[in-house]
This record gives sequence, structure tokens and C-alpha cells, in this order.
Amino acid sequence: MELWGREAELARLDDVLTSLADGLSRVLVLRGEAGIGKTALLDHAAAASDDSTTVVRVAGVESEADFPWAALHRMLIPHLDRRLRLPTAQRDALAVACGLADGPAADRYLVSLATLGLLAEVAAAGPVLCCVDDAQWLDADSMTALAFVARRVHAEGLGIVFTVRTGTPFTALDGLPTLDLEGLGTAAAGQLLRSVVPGALDPRVADQIVRATGGNPLALTDLGQELTADQFRGGRQLPEPLPVGPRLEAHYRTQIDALPTDTQSWLLLAAAEPSGHYGRIADAAAALGLVPGAAEAAEASRLVSITTEVRFRHPLVRSAIYGGAIPGDRRAAHRALASATTGSSDVDRRAWHLAAATLGPDAAVADQLEHCAERAAARGGYAARVSFLARAAELTADDRERARRAVMAAQAAVTSGAPLQARALLDALAPAWLDDVDRGRALIARAYAGITLGDGSVADASAICLAAAEAFGDAEPDLTRLALFRAVQWAINAEHLIRGTTPADVAAAVLAHPYSEPLTKPRDLLAVGFATLAVHGYARGAPILQRGVAALLAPGIPDEELLEAWVVATTACTIRRDYASAHAVLRRAIDIARRTGALWELDSALFTHSMAHTELGRLTVAEQLVADGCQIRSALGATAEQWDMYQHPELLAWRATAEHLSVRVRGVGQASVPLGHGSVVRIAEYAEAILALGTGHPAEARALLRHLIDDDVFCVHTRVLPDLIEASVRSGDRELAERALEMLRSRADVAATPWIHGLLLRSRALLADGGGAEELYRGAVERLAETEARLDVARARLLYGEWLRREKRRRDARDQLRTALELLEEIGAGAFAERARRELAATGETAQRGPEPARSALTPQEATIAALARDGATNAEIAAQLFLSASTVDYHLRKVFRKLGVTSRRRLRQVYR
Repeated sequence: MELWGREAELARLDDVLTSLADGLSRVLVLRGEAGIGKTALLDHAAAASDDSTTVVRVAGVESEADFPWAALHRMLIPHLDRRLRLPTAQRDALAVACGLADGPAADRYLVSLATLGLLAEVAAAGPVLCCVDDAQWLDADSMTALAFVARRVHAEGLGIVFTVRTGTPFTALDGLPTLDLEGLGTAAAGQLLRSVVPGALDPRVADQIVRATGGNPLALTDLGQELTADQFRGGRQLPEPLPVGPRLEAHYRTQIDALPTDTQSWLLLAAAEPSGHYGRIADAAAALGLVPGAAEAAEASRLVSITTEVRFRHPLVRSAIYGGAIPGDRRAAHRALASATTGSSDVDRRAWHLAAATLGPDAAVADQLEHCAERAAARGGYAARVSFLARAAELTADDRERARRAVMAAQAAVTSGAPLQARALLDALAPAWLDDVDRGRALIARAYAGITLGDGSVADASAICLAAAEAFGDAEPDLTRLALFRAVQWAINAEHLIRGTTPADVAAAVLAHPYSEPLTKPRDLLAVGFATLAVHGYARGAPILQRGVAALLAPGIPDEELLEAWVVATTACTIRRDYASAHAVLRRAIDIARRTGALWELDSALFTHSMAHTELGRLTVAEQLVADGCQIRSALGATAEQWDMYQHPELLAWRATAEHLSVRVRGVGQASVPLGHGSVVRIAEYAEAILALGTGHPAEARALLRHLIDDDVFCVHTRVLPDLIEASVRSGDRELAERALEMLRSRADVAATPWIHGLLLRSRALLADGGGAEELYRGAVERLAETEARLDVARARLLYGEWLRREKRRRDARDQLRTALELLEEIGAGAFAERARRELAATGETAQRGPEPARSALTPQEATIAALARDGATNAEIAAQLFLSASTVDYHLRKVFRKLGVTSRRRLRQVYR
């Protein structure tokens, strides 16, 4: 097809090719209706690439969309030998996904990382252009991998051009650079039409055709070859309506109906076989007794081209053939194809053909489909597993067995990131069909579908998990205990927004379960620990939680157990102020998530780790972790608006220097309310209180912090007690301060960590009279200095200096305040640094502001790369950690060097701290 009137589109494609030649990467999505010229533009891009460019092509096939990793395998076949250069976990995952090896189910994001690495390896030898046609019909697993790559490329010399048909519910590429294709303008459309009309063309007829087609190039081309010479000259009236736009399919159907019967049957076989394998189609045709010339007549019709595989002129041709056939003929075609699909590697395809050939329930075919589902899951193809199980359920006569398969399909849908599909499968089930175990599984699947959809179901999750635990009962004790553990986890997450139950009810259910003694499994210890804490108090619950954390950190604990329990374990560490164990748990969770490609888990762990570093005063490290999380969310396809709630409110508050930023901090919490994330709301409220303390509004801080501890059943807000004591003392509420001090004292006696004891000494000093305060302040500074909590050391010195100034000991006060200011400026705690500067000025000393740190010149991504390089990581190691290619890391590192005025990593270590 000539590219008439596509100058702007060609210029965009040329920009892509120019970038590749310069060693940079570019991505472009061409979006438009059927026949608008998307494939012709892809053909142009491939043909215009120079000889040094490797062109990789793949096209989506609608009937292949249920086969896991099918498109990715077809695309990467010529280059799979390079997988041996990838990190072991990525190499193995890609081999399993592509059916080259057996092994654990391939995580889709680990395969995505492997795809990025493999294409970057190919691009190391010269530019690579990936042309992905009809992306809306790629299988979901392949599409996930390619969308991931598209969001991570930058400096590899790798171009990816996708085409997507409008009018389909397809969102995988949202947010990527997109070019919407419209119909040709009047002049260009007329020029194209005249080029394909063999004889005279009346201008009025041409205008009529151009208007009717909306400038659609395929419609113009087809009409130029289908209408008669008399119609073009205006001697005969044009058909009304013209077969264009939505009627293109009907137009093709007319052509098909004019072919011999055997040719139509042969075309139906070709349309029903997604691989396009000519030999298989020929065998199926023989089984149906079609005449040998049927294939030749199909090719002569210009609807297909035939080599070793059959290619349709346009996807609409395939749709017209398959959609226009009567159901009985479609089933016969699939039956014949099943008989011709006999290879050992084609078991799943054969089962799918048999399923399509089956009209009513068929136990044998349903069993085959379930086996296919398990094979798909073994390759990490959970989207395919959903399709196989859902169809197996449709072909199952027995209600209980059908329900079991539908629940399994719903669970797979949740795992594959299709929560709406999971809900639809569960909504179609009658409660009477479910036994207790399947009812429990269905409840868990429904809870996680709702959480994934972000519709507030976090608030309901604990109640749903309790119902699931009751359903599992004694029949599935391990599932019962897992459901109870999840009920505790979601109760901690939902906090005051919890619906359908209460934290007390959750705790009672956990303690009523007959756990076998002694408890050894980390998740059971953690669940019982929090339940004991809620019912019997901190003194009895905290030691059990400590045992749970120790069990989770024991050598040899399986990865899946740690990923299952790390969130609750980190909370258990926080309420004891046990930063060493918290960081150990988080480091292991992050390492496992990176290694296995569990990106959602990794994003959550990085966010939590950034909070832990913030508490210690490592704000720059926290920001780097937040930047890491942004990289991952970008790779997952999230927009900034979707992830607004994942800003770090405490980090914002510590960095802030102005009161008005409390509006932004509060906004993070408000964004979390509809989702049911009560814990994030509380974190935002704590952040507001921190900002209020820093800017001199203790009464406001007291109100916010008192609110946090009023209903703190699980004691998760133990960490706010020192701040509440300070805010209460400063605002004149001594009674509340003493009550909070007693709570802190009782918990410090149990937790017995240096951090919590240092905070207790600091808090006691605030309430002490006379000379006793000084001893306590000194003790607090000394005890906190034994820990890594630099922020609390700085605040202890600030409070001590403020007390000394009020005692009119200005010289002594200056020493403490000067040290506090230096620490707070080094940390970057803006509001508290200003508070220290004001106090120092009140002693008669003026403090100059320090220079801006080197990090301020860098973007968050550059700062993260700089920190990793400073600490000795190689480009390859940085790339693996940030889900980038080594080429992109090198590109950003060169920018870092230029901005900081250094030429080596050794020099980087000297200037970037």
C-alpha cells in the first residue's frame, strides 16, 4: 500500500530510526481503526532501517491469545541463544516461558527483565527495531513483557513500534508515546484512489467514495479493485451503503461467499488455526475431504498468501471468515484441526481445538483442559491458565466440579492481574455449588480481586478472611491458619477503616484456633503475637512477636515464607523499635523480590524500607528507595496520578520547611481513604504532626497524635509516643504527657532495645523538674548515640539545648543547639533545622546555612545510580537492581559525572556523600 499523505507519520518513524542510529532508544504506538495503514507504516519502518539494524517482527493473532508466551517466543526465536549471557534467574525464567526447559513457574516480570536483557544484548551489536503488529491480540503474558521493555528502554539503541486497533478494550500500552492515525486528507485519499482505479474516474464519484470511506486507505484500495468501470465513470450508481468502516468485514464476507464451497471450508480451517501452519491445515483439509485445489483458489482470491504458513491479507479477513461461518462448520473445522495436531509439543493446542469443537459438556475434554492449565501455570502463564480452566468449567456437567474449576480460574485471574475477570467468574457461581473449601478459596480470591481493583476492599479484607478461615475449618488447617494470618495483616493495614469486623474480633478468632504447640511457623507466631497483644496487652504479646521475627530470619527459611510474612514482621519490629531486625527482614524481602521478579512485592518492600530509613534520619537513602519504587511502578505501567498515594508523607514532612506543605501531606492520606488503606491515612496524620512540631505548633501535633493512640489495638503506633509526650508538654497538657510516658515506659521495659530506652530517657527529661532533667537528657543523647537513629540523636540534642536556654545557660545551650543544627542540616530535616536555627539565634549566635548538598543537582534516578556507583556497584549490578539495561545506566552515570564535575567513580565517592 502506498503511503499517500502520511508525511507527518513518516517523520515520526524517521525520528525513531535516527535515535536508534545515535544509540538511543525510542518507543512509538501507532493507533487507529482497521485498514488505516498501521501495518504499512510498520513495513516502511522496517524497510527504511539501514543494513546495520536488526529488525524483529511479530504480529498478534486473536486465536493465539490464550497460549502463554506464544508471541514472545515467536519474536525471540532467532536470538534465544543469547539468553546464556543473562543472569541465571532471568535465563532460566525465559527458557521455561519459551518451553525450552522445565523448572519452576516463570514469573512474568522476571521473564520481562530477561526480554529486556536479551534485546539489549542484541542491540549491543547494532541497532534493533522491534515491530509489533496488532498488539491488542498478543497473549497477555507476552504483552506484559513487551510493555515492560517499552517502559524501561533509554540508551540501548532499541526501537519498539507497536500497532493497536482502536475500539478494543486494550490498555497495556497506555502512557507510552502514541500517534493516533486518522483517515487520509481529501487530496491524498483521492490520489490513492486514482492510483488503484484501472480506468477513468469521475471526480464526483471519487469525492463520494473518499467521504464514505473517511479516507481509510484499505477501504479505498479495496473499493478501487472491486467496483466496476461503469461505477467509477459514474455510469452506474454506487452501492449504498459502501462496504467501508465497520462494514469492511461484511465486504470481505461477500468476497468469501463468492468462492467455491471447498475453498470457503479451507479458509475456515486457516482462520481457525492460529499458528498458520500450512501442513497442519492441509492435513485437516484432507480429513474433511476437501479438493486439493481449494488452497490454490484461496490464494488466487488475494485473501491469503501461502508459503510454509498461511497469512491473511488483513486481520479482518480472518475475522470475516471465522465470524461469518455457521457454528456447526466452525466446530467441524476445529475437530479436523485437532485430528491433525498430533505433535508432542502441541498437546495444549490440540486440547483447545477439541474444546472449540465441543458443543455440550464433555468430561474428557474438560480434564484435558485442566491439565493444559497446569502446564501453563508451570511456565508462568497464568493468563492462559485462566482461559483453560474457564473453558474446562464450561464443559463440566457436575455443578461441584464446575464450581471447583471456576474458583481455580478466579484464583489464576487474580494472580495474572485480571481482577475483573476473577470477579465475573465468582459472580457466576451459585453458593450451593461450593463445598466449604472452595467457598473459602472463592472468598480469598474475591478479597484479593477487590484489593487489586482498589475499590476500598482493603477495609473488607479482614472480614472476608475470617469467613474463609471458618469455611476451611478443620478440613484444611494450613489454609485456615493462612486466612487468619491474612485477617491480622489486613486489620493492621485497614486500621480505623476496617469494615465487617473489628481488630478485637480478629484477635479473638486467632486465639480461638487450636494451633499445635510449640508454634514454629513465622506467620503463626506473628498472628498469635498480635492477637495476644490486642487481648492481653503489650507485655504478653511482644515476646511472641519477637520469636516470630527471629523465626522469619532463621537461616534456611524458604523464600515464599519470608515474602508471605515480611509486612507483618516489619510492623512487629517497629513497635519494639528494633531497627536491626526490621532492616534485616526488609533487605531479605527486597533481595528475594528482585531475584524472583516479584515486582509488586518489591515495590511494597522498597516503600516500607524507605519509611524505615526515614525514621533513622537517612532521608537521602529513603529518597533513593522511593525513586527505585517509581522506576518499578513505571515499568508496571502505572501513571503518576494512579500512584499519588505512594508518595512518602513522612519523608515529605521531614524535608519540609514550610507549614503550607501540610496540605500536600494530608492529600496523600486522603487519597488512601477510598482504597481502605487506613494505615497510610495514619502515616499521613503522623507526618502532619511531625511538620507541626517542626514549625512550632505543638497543640496541633498533640491533637493529631492523641488521635492515633486512642484506638491502637495492635500497638502499631508505639513509635508516636515520644512525639506525643513532646507535643503535650509543649502545649501544656501534662496529664496526657504523663499517661503517654507510662505507656512508653511499660513497653520499653518489655522491648528492651537501646532505641526505645533512649526515647524513654528523652521523654522523661521533658517531664522532669530541676537538675534531674539534665541527667536524663545526657543519658538520652548517650543511649541514642549507640543506635543508628541519627534523627532522634539530633532531636534529643535540640530538646536538651532548648532546656538549657530556658535555664539561661546560653553557652551550654549553644553547644547542643549547634551540634543539633549540624546534624539536622546534614540529614536534611528542613523544619527542625529551622527550629534549631531559631533557638540558636535566641542564644545570641547567628548560624549560617550550609551549602546545598551535591544530591540537589541530580534527578531522583540519577541520585540512585550515583549512590549505587559510589558504593561500588558495577553498571550491570545497578542495571539489575533498577530494572534497566547496562547501556541506560552508563548513559545516566555519564550525566551524573558531568553534573558533579567528576571523571571517575573514585572521585564520585569523594564528592557524593
